Amino acid sequence: MDSRNRVGTWLAKGFGLLFAFAFIGLGGLQKRRPSEKKLRALATSEQARSRRAEEEEKIHSLIARLAEVEGLEHVLTRFSDHCYRPNTGPFEGRPMNTLICSMEAVAYFGVRGDLADVLPRIRAAGIATWGPQREGEPDHPHATGTVRYALAYHRSQGRDPDGRLMPGPDLRAKGLEITWDRPDAPLVNLVEEPRPCPPPRSGDIYARCSVVPQMPTTVAAARARYGTVLAFSLGTWGSSAHPYFTVPRRS
Repeated sequence: MDSRNRVGTWLAKGFGLLFAFAFIGLGGLQKRRPSEKKLRALATSEQARSRRAEEEEKIHSLIARLAEVEGLEHVLTRFSDHCYRPNTGPFEGRPMNTLICSMEAVAYFGVRGDLADVLPRIRAAGIATWGPQREGEPDHPHATGTVRYALAYHRSQGRDPDGRLMPGPDLRAKGLEITWDRPDAPLVNLVEEPRPCPPPRSGDIYARCSVVPQMPTTVAAARARYGTVLAFSLGTWGSSAHPYFTVPRRS
């Protein structure tokens, strides 16, 4: 056997042992994991229900405040709430929590009139601090995620003075994001239809999902009526989502 074959055999054995130890460790971890029945009891405990009610009230309150902004009309909301067991793959390490519960919603609005008139009203509503700020100014100059940048984007039709494309605008705050239709911009954006609620699965720890109102309302129909659709995302992974309830792993 030449040296290259010996090295190949040694590497194969080494990787084999590595995988063996990884799956042995994973097997031991699986045995120590709480059962689905135990996790469901935790997800529906009094503490979890209290945190859940607080988070849901906060989400509905923020949506209601945006709906009060002149020029916006609420069309529909997709809401979801689920609790899950973190992944425990062989190379992912031991998770810090045995249960994570998170909630998210996307509220869709029709825009009446000019969006450039509505954006300052959103800032004035005080729902959140949108994007980076600078002392003495409403928004940090040239910073994406602010109302100031969004207005500049629309005034310049998405291009810098030298003709270069500007990054697409949105409004961002911790756990929140607002986007809207830009059908005529260089970087086209169209708000997508809400995802259908998934059917219940046997392995779910805890799950709720709804689209309100239940009447057949669509983003496309709202776009045909208003011309522009705006989406307000709360708690989604694209907007710095954070769990409202966790159960730490026992050491």
